[in-house]
Amino acid sequence: MHVATDYVRHAARMARKYAGDPFGGAPSGAPDAEFYKTLAKALEEIAAGMEALGKEE
Repeated sequence: MHVATDYVRHAARMARKYAGDPFGGAPSGAPDAEFYKTLAKALEEIAAGMEALGKEE
């Protein structure tokens, strides 16, 4: 089974961007509507993947 991860990885990149870089850089501002749409899609993909894995067992 192939689980799509594009939205999950995109949400992770955006979260890191809004949190600032790991070397102490300042955050780049507050999350916008695109961030929340991407995060919602990522969570939906995670849930669908977990449900599919649960059905296989």
